[in-house]
Amino acid sequence: MKKIGIIIGSLILLVLVGLLAFIYLHSPQYKGELNLEGLNSEVEVLFDEFGVPHIYAENEEDAYQALGYVHAQDRLFQLEMMRRVGTGSLAELLGPDLVEIDKFFRTLGVPNHAIESTSSWNNQPNSPWKSATEAYIKGVNQFIQEGKLPVEYTLLGATPREFTVNDVHGIMGYMSFTFAMGVKTDPLISKMARELAPEYLEVLSLQTLPTHHFIPNHYPDSLANEVSAENSLISMLGKLPVPALEGSNSWVIAGSKTKSGKVLFLNDTHIGFSSPSVWYEAHIEYPGYSYYGNHLAGMPFGLVGHSKNHSIGLTMFENDDQDFFEIKTNPTNPNSYLIGDVSYPFQSRIETIKVKGEADQTLEIRSTIHGPILNEVVPEIAALTSNPVASWWVYMQEPTKALEATYKLNHAKSMQDVAGAASLIHAPGLNIMYGDSSGNIAWWAAAKLPIRSEKVHSKIFADGSDNETLPKGWYPFTDNPQSVNPITGYVISANNQPDTMRNGILFPGYYYPGDRYQRIANTLETRNDWDTESIKSLQLETVNTTHPKNVKQLIQAVNMDEFEDFREVLERLGNWDGDHNLKDIEPTLYYKWLYHTLRLSMEDELGESAFSTYLETFLMIRSTENFLASEQNPWWDNTDTPEIESKSVIVSLAFAQSLEELNSQLGSNWKDWNWEKAIISEHPHPLGSQKPLDKIFNVKTEPLKANAEGINKLAFKLNGDGIYRVTSGPAMRIILDFEDVEKSVSVLPTGQSGNRFSKHYRDQSRMYVKGRYRSQLMNRNVILNNSGEPLILKPIETSKAK
Repeated sequence: MKKIGIIIGSLILLVLVGLLAFIYLHSPQYKGELNLEGLNSEVEVLFDEFGVPHIYAENEEDAYQALGYVHAQDRLFQLEMMRRVGTGSLAELLGPDLVEIDKFFRTLGVPNHAIESTSSWNNQPNSPWKSATEAYIKGVNQFIQEGKLPVEYTLLGATPREFTVNDVHGIMGYMSFTFAMGVKTDPLISKMARELAPEYLEVLSLQTLPTHHFIPNHYPDSLANEVSAENSLISMLGKLPVPALEGSNSWVIAGSKTKSGKVLFLNDTHIGFSSPSVWYEAHIEYPGYSYYGNHLAGMPFGLVGHSKNHSIGLTMFENDDQDFFEIKTNPTNPNSYLIGDVSYPFQSRIETIKVKGEADQTLEIRSTIHGPILNEVVPEIAALTSNPVASWWVYMQEPTKALEATYKLNHAKSMQDVAGAASLIHAPGLNIMYGDSSGNIAWWAAAKLPIRSEKVHSKIFADGSDNETLPKGWYPFTDNPQSVNPITGYVISANNQPDTMRNGILFPGYYYPGDRYQRIANTLETRNDWDTESIKSLQLETVNTTHPKNVKQLIQAVNMDEFEDFREVLERLGNWDGDHNLKDIEPTLYYKWLYHTLRLSMEDELGESAFSTYLETFLMIRSTENFLASEQNPWWDNTDTPEIESKSVIVSLAFAQSLEELNSQLGSNWKDWNWEKAIISEHPHPLGSQKPLDKIFNVKTEPLKANAEGINKLAFKLNGDGIYRVTSGPAMRIILDFEDVEKSVSVLPTGQSGNRFSKHYRDQSRMYVKGRYRSQLMNRNVILNNSGEPLILKPIETSKAK
């Protein structure tokens, strides 16, 4: 027995030693010394208590090479996923289940556009942004070649290929796609327009309604001349191993309304939950430059960030930048199409998709002057028409200048510099938010806005055979929506409709109704002494004031005689203030009731798949209030029955079904239907869909105060199960007071590192759930007190000499 015990003990020891060795071989290195070829001077990297690198270099190129190295060691697999989506090569790494994703992005043209942007980049003369980008890429590749690769590669039996500027352009293409709502929404709206009477569309908000909240413009003359269901697309995109950018809030408050008399800046970008979360923070210092940035994987420059003199934030503009044209094939030659009486040949190219474990697949991509034909990769389009449907997308119209623009945003010295950088962004549409130490506040809608033909409805397929339907040109950037130092003392963007442009045009888009905007604006008006502490409660607020209005419409319509036993719960619901506290029962009942009301109203006309798509679009969010308020809404009638159902009939049926399901789900006592019992909060990893890897890589949290269109927007999809999985939320929460930039705060949903064996993989997750913040450090003395031993990156030549 003694010998058996020794053997077992030895085996356990061997397993532990092997496990420790395995962890060591796949863990990031946060201290010590490394030799990097190509450095001009030694670089010091201090990692603070949350794993944020503070990079101190003697010159710009060394700083960005160091950034590339440390970014890769913490986020290489995330970078891998991002670049493979953008270059249409997921199946090569993850297998045949991802072929349809690769086909979609290749057909849309994202990888091909990356190649065109790279060609344009290579033909450009040397510039600071070019040398900084190349230094960053050099650092990434040095980690790939010499660093401890993350464990995901071991599990997949793969090794990463070299990182290139083409990968950067592919990543930008994917980011641009996540902002493009047209391909997710326009096929559904076109289906409605073709199959239903006009009154069905009239009750929906295809365009912004007068009751919605508009972002006011303020054009300063001083800047005007200085800046130039299962088988559905949404179901398929659910397989993407990277998060989508969903929306965002940002508001900037002038010194006239703050306690310090200085600008107060806030930003929280709304992005799909993932592990790791999307933003990687890094602080860079070299002579003449100091910047704290939030970086996408594979991006050398922060899309959001601040120096000690200016701050840059982002939200989605939500402008409509994609149109669809139904093509008329030449009846005498199927290889050509007609515009008027003129015949044009379809353009065609063949691409090869590498598939892990299987033979390569070939893909033929056909296109017209309007753009690529999407029928074979978008099931909703194929189901709607047998005619070719082409996509015209602003992003595809010219090479991206995103690297130049983001470099200039990071290195800006003035408000004019930021406006000039914003003018370089042609797509995706971004709201650039700005504040500075001089007291300026501003917002610019950055995008090239097409001049559409009057014959084109921006959300319904246009006639591609009409030569007058293609866009006619571009509006000048100086006409774009913007507000610079408005008299209100604040600028706000919450993905809602900007007011008419300087030229009087109300530009169409996929804007949200403005609940978040109005809530922020109303709150800011209540005082003139805002500071970091007092503004936190607003950034964390989960109230939606539209939901109580919707509830009252439902209660007024329900047949009370049928539900006498539930009069008390209806009274309580009728007094709801729209908050989403975890112990509240109101959200639990409201969302279930709303889902069944919409389902019973719309599924008979749309079908199950299209109705499921409707629930994931901006259209549902901004149409619901008007939908419920309309007594003559044609959707109320169930077309599958001989009777003509009224609003009261449908709402009462939905309430009865909701009560039955909640009784089964949460018990017969409605006072126990707490919101926290209906919420699941999890940040999924690309490999976490496979058990037991979900237990290793996914980050589960306590229930969140999930809500729809609260300022602290934690989104989920309506469904019949009554269990709501939070799919997106603030990807950081930044608050910065220019009274003392070094005391700015933020928080990430999971952690700074994407490496499972890093202590920073999920060390902010509880802080995020509880609404707490941590500092964005820029003061070297404070950083030294909040960090361990430094990581020293040495030039190889210096190391050899020693």
